Amino acid sequence: MIEARVPGEVDNTQDSGITPKQISTTQILEDLENGIDRKGIQEKYNLETWMVAEIFKHPKLKGKKAKKVRKLPFEFIDDTETVDPNQTSIPVETEYKTTEVTGDDHMVDSFDGDDDDFEY
Repeated sequence: MIEARVPGEVDNTQDSGITPKQISTTQILEDLENGIDRKGIQEKYNLETWMVAEIFKHPKLKGKKAKKVRKLPFEFIDDTETVDPNQTSIPVETEYKTTEVTGDDHMVDSFDGDDDDFEY
């Protein structure tokens, strides 16, 4: 959908150098989130210094400052191994000691429940 400009409306972009008729607290908060400081807001909306001071007296804007937006000039990649956050222990290889049993008295071929050689 293309929106047409209605005569009498003022665009919030400051290409025209005209102060907008309405500026909302949401707009100012978004500007602060995007790293635009008071001086930048003054330039963006073509305001005078005292106007910016009045805007920042509003309870929702009082004490708010521009967020510092810093971007690295390169792509930072984490190449370390990922750790499973659900892992509760570290796997450790254990050595099992095996003992070889020799002799016929220790060997059992099968168990059928009937031991004919056993005396009660």
